[in-house]
Amino acid sequence: MTGLIRKATLFAVCGLLAASAAFASVPSPANSKCVIACGDLSETVLGCIYLVGDDGIAVDEDGRFCVIVRDLAGLPIDNSVVVVDFSQCSGVSLCENNEDGAIVDCGTRTVRKLSSAGGVASFAIKGHGNNGGDTAPYTPGGCVRIYADGVLLCSVSVGLFDQDGGGVGSPDLSSWGGDFFQLNAGPGPYNRSDYDCDGDVDSADLSVWGGVFFDLNLNGTSVNNCPAAPKTAECAMVP
Repeated sequence: MTGLIRKATLFAVCGLLAASAAFASVPSPANSKCVIACGDLSETVLGCIYLVGDDGIAVDEDGRFCVIVRDLAGLPIDNSVVVVDFSQCSGVSLCENNEDGAIVDCGTRTVRKLSSAGGVASFAIKGHGNNGGDTAPYTPGGCVRIYADGVLLCSVSVGLFDQDGGGVGSPDLSSWGGDFFQLNAGPGPYNRSDYDCDGDVDSADLSVWGGVFFDLNLNGTSVNNCPAAPKTAECAMVP
C-alpha cells in the first residue's frame, strides 16, 4: 500500500509540474506590454498605433511599435504568435506587401509576427484610410486588438496619416480638417485623426501630422513618410 501511495504522490507531483510548465508559457495580459517604442525601458503603454507607408524599399519607422509577451511569472515568451487584428476598424485598408517578417491575412484583416528573443514582436504596418473629410465609415476607438497565442493583450486606436490612400499630402490635411470641423457626416469617432491618442482631434494632432508630412522624425529615423502615390497590393477596406 505504501508503494502505491508513493507512486500516486509521484504522479500528482509530476502532474503539478507539468501544469506549471504549461501555464508558464501562457501569455499574461498583466505582465505583457504594448509599448510606444522598442527599447523603451520605461515601457510606456501604447495608446494608439499609426498605419504608415514606405519609400519603395523600407517601411516608415514613424509607425514602429512593440509588443512584449511575458508569462504569468513575468518571463518573456519567445516565438509567441503575436496578431494585430484590424477586423473591427472600419474605413481602414492594409497593404499586403507589408514589412518583411510580417504576415498579412486580408481575409481576417490581421498582421502577425513571431516574438523574438526577449518576447518582443516589432511592428510597422503599412496601410491607409478611406476618409474624404468627416465621412463614414469611421474608425472606432480601441478597434485594434493585439493578441499573443490567442490571448488578448491590449486594445488600441489607430491613426491614419494617409487618410485617402494617395500618400501623405494636402488632400489628407483637408480630410483631417473635415474631422476636426465635423463638416459633413456630423459627430463621429474621429480616432483616425487623433494622432496624440488623447481622445479628441485638435491642434496637437495637426502638429503630429505636420511632423510626418515634413519628415521631422516623429518616432525615430524616417524613410519617406508614405510615398506620394497610391498604395499597391491592398487588402479590401474594412466596411
